Formats: sequence, structure tokens, C-alpha cells
Amino acid sequence: MIAPFKIIPFLFILLFPQGFYNRKTDFSKGKHNNVCKDLKDNVLVYVIFVDSRETAPWTEFDIRTTLDSLNVAVRWLTKQAKQNNIQLNLITDYYIGPEYTPVKRALPYETVQQSVTQGRFRKGIDLLNDWADYIAKRAGSTMNIEQKDGIREILTPKNVERLVAFLRDEKQVESVALLFMLNNYYRNDISIPVNHLDDKDIEFAIISYKYPAVIAQNILNLFGAADLYETVYRKNEKKIKAAKEFFPNDIMQDIYAGRIDQLSVGNLTKFLIGWENQLDDHYRILLTD
Repeated sequence: MIAPFKIIPFLFILLFPQGFYNRKTDFSKGKHNNVCKDLKDNVLVYVIFVDSRETAPWTEFDIRTTLDSLNVAVRWLTKQAKQNNIQLNLITDYYIGPEYTPVKRALPYETVQQSVTQGRFRKGIDLLNDWADYIAKRAGSTMNIEQKDGIREILTPKNVERLVAFLRDEKQVESVALLFMLNNYYRNDISIPVNHLDDKDIEFAIISYKYPAVIAQNILNLFGAADLYETVYRKNEKKIKAAKEFFPNDIMQDIYAGRIDQLSVGNLTKFLIGWENQLDDHYRILLTD
């Protein structure tokens, strides 16, 4: 006979999906953290195009239009920085193979959302880290690092950490916003920043759509900006409602297919990305979820 106190957690597992667990998010941990510190000075935004088994294949047209969207996002971020008296120089670069061939690598599960929510959240993140390391190694295999006299160096990057280290050295920047771009234009999926709230692994973002606002939002995520709508990191309904009241036009709201020129950078976002030193106590409830 099973004791009553053992039945309760067993029923809990049955009643809730595998991805459900009680996890508190502290967005303040993303401020001045990992390889993307404050969004200032020289920053490299590096895009790797990825073909997953379930996503649409990248065509030359898709890649070119996505790069156009990246440029729109970068111009908008630069303009926002200038309006806030922030010196920001965003450098863009990307990896594709010969004749516009992307790196091929299936996601751990069918979609990004399933990959991170099928089981324990931490396990999902670990799977995405492995996925990203494979892609970084494939892209890095084409990058030759010059050897310095008397110093033995790794010839090509073997994972995300080494790829970012190589890019920082090559471009002479401190911050590298690494974006893995999927062609999910005709599918329902999510974009997600990974490792941005800790420094256990190097941070990066997986982006499912080529809208400029979505690209800009994920870059801001990597520099510490907090989600203001329901995501895998933000679930509290009361705080989501408060965020909508405080910052209705903030870039960190749900802006899927939204026009970037109608969006703004609110006080909470400015504080978390290093554009403001102080945060009104009124907004501090949104630092956690």
C-alpha cells in the first residue's frame, strides 16, 4: 500500500506536463553578465544560419532578406542608444557555407519550444547547449586561427565558448551577441535566449523569425533585458499585466510581426542593459517572476 504522502507528488507528476516545475526567475542576474555585459561601445552581432530537420530550408532569398532585417534591427538599436546618449557601435557578421548553405542540425525535439519544455527545463537547456556546440564546431571548422610564435593554439573553435573567444579576438570586441537563425517563417515556434541569466555556459539566442523587432528583442535579452510577456522565463499573470500597464510599447513585450519603428526601450529595459544606473522602485516587481 502506498502511503498518502507519497501519492500526492505522484499525482502532481501525472496532472502537470513534464515541462512544469516551480522555478523562480531572477532577471536581475542577466544584468552585466556573461559575454554580453552592457549594451555599449563595440559589440559584434554574429548570425549563424541553421537548417533543422523540421524547419523550412534556407534559400538565398531567405538569407538575404533576413540579413536586411538584421540591419534594420541594428539601425533601430543604434538610434535608441543615441537618443539615450549611449555610445554604441554594432558590428554585424554571419556564417553561411559555400553557395548559401547553412549548417544542418536537427533540434533536440521538433521545435525550439518542445526542446526546452519536453522534460526538466535545465535538461532542455543542456540539450540546446549541445545543439549549439555542434553548430559552433561546424562553423568554426572553416575559421583558421593564426598561431603565435611559441604559443600552442587551438586551430579551430570546437564549441560555442571557443567560437565566441575567437570572434572577440578577431573583431577586437568584448561583447558578442551570438544568434542561431532558424527559418520558421511558416511554423509556430518561439525564439529564446539561452544562458543569459547565469554564467555556467556561454549565452546565445535561437531566433525563429526574421522580423527586425524579434531580432532586436533577442539581442537585448542577451544584454540582460527582461521578458515583459509570457515566455518560458516569465509566467506570473499579475506581473505580465503590470508590465503591460507600465510599458505598453516596450520592445520586450510580445512584438511578433510588430513594426519596430513603433516600439521603444522602457526604463526597466534601459536599467538592465546598462543604459540607466537607477531603477524606480515602482518597477522592481518585474525583476523577478
